[in-house]
Amino acid sequence: MKKTLLSLFTVTAALISASSFAQVCTPNTSCIPSGQAYGICPDSATGMAQGTVGVPYTQVMSMKVPADGTDFGYPGVPITSITITSVDSLAPGLTYQCAPSNCSFPGNSQGCIFISGTPTTVWNKQVIVNATATASLFGTPVSIPQSNTQYRSVVVSAVGVESLDAAKFEVNQNVPNPFSTKSEISFSSVNNSEVEFKVFNMLGAVVYSKTIKAEKGLNKFEMDAATFSAGVYVYSMKNGDRTITKRMIVSEK
Repeated sequence: MKKTLLSLFTVTAALISASSFAQVCTPNTSCIPSGQAYGICPDSATGMAQGTVGVPYTQVMSMKVPADGTDFGYPGVPITSITITSVDSLAPGLTYQCAPSNCSFPGNSQGCIFISGTPTTVWNKQVIVNATATASLFGTPVSIPQSNTQYRSVVVSAVGVESLDAAKFEVNQNVPNPFSTKSEISFSSVNNSEVEFKVFNMLGAVVYSKTIKAEKGLNKFEMDAATFSAGVYVYSMKNGDRTITKRMIVSEK
């Protein structure tokens, strides 16, 4: 009977743990190059989604934890875990949670940090993720403090859309970003024209193409990525001889 109860408790605990993991966030490390042992998504080039004062904000940061300490100056030394100790310089109103909930990611695993909340003030500071890697050196635990500063700031603006100069061709970042199905792209055109819109995957292949009839002044285009796989993409808008490119993130459906 004791063995049966213990087994039942173990299974129940595992189910509760898996359920809480799914509720917080699901890791998506698709932006990390194949074969790379360690990394964080979104990468530094894409950066984190921008926020707006008074508008609910969410951002998932996914981590790929290496099996050994090569990336930390301890080649061949097994990594036991990486524990997030703090996420600094988040805008007032934003907090973070981890999956696993204790913010300790075992070696050779994946985990994520979920940033959420409603920003209360305009903000522009670099986000710093502080962590401690624990390695096993000849059977003895060794702590290796780490600070990841690759992210640009989480910029919180007073308005949701950047202003566009109608006197020239400009393209705003798609909003929202990341997104799962639909996102809006605002752009300006100096005259009535046709704008060539393309989306590329990270291998450079065109996965979407459309010709947009633009009017003079401000234009808006709704991007539908319902059929896209989750990951990082590059989109471009070409008006005459000028092309503007930006990155977008498609999250899990």
